Amino acid sequence: MRGRLTVPLTLNHKKEQLSIAYIRAVAAAAGFSCTKPDVDDDSVDIMISCSGTFGDNALMRSPRIEVQAKATAAELRPESESVKFSLPVKNYEDLRGITLVPRILVVMLVPEEVETWIEQNENHMMVRRCAYWISLQGRPETDNASAITIDIPRHQTFNVASVQSLMERVARREPL
Repeated sequence: MRGRLTVPLTLNHKKEQLSIAYIRAVAAAAGFSCTKPDVDDDSVDIMISCSGTFGDNALMRSPRIEVQAKATAAELRPESESVKFSLPVKNYEDLRGITLVPRILVVMLVPEEVETWIEQNENHMMVRRCAYWISLQGRPETDNASAITIDIPRHQTFNVASVQSLMERVARREPL
């Protein structure tokens, strides 16, 4: 029997997989679990969940956030106060709507060179760059045909503290 032909992931698929792994790692460090919907037809790549009551003054149990994960190799200028990302209109429309479970967009920035994305040894694993989050709920409709540029404030990094804060806000039924 001959060896099977293997086809490596495309660059975009690699970015997608890294962004989802990053979200899972941050959520796990924050104490939350992640699940992936069987079908992504509603701009939800991953769901972050908490069991039970979370945070002070929680009004609801088992809060959850739905996430659209994206990644880009775009360069960030040091003086820039936001990350600019071109989001397909379909995703924008799905994310700006009012939904039972709050949704956020998480955009991970990665270096151009795939070989530099991750550095690993016995003591640590480092993922280069980071991710940023934004809620688009309540944003206006767009007349754009294919994509819309989203400005994500640089202070909205997707990290353990921000995920815990987001989950507390969801548990208190506060807007994101």
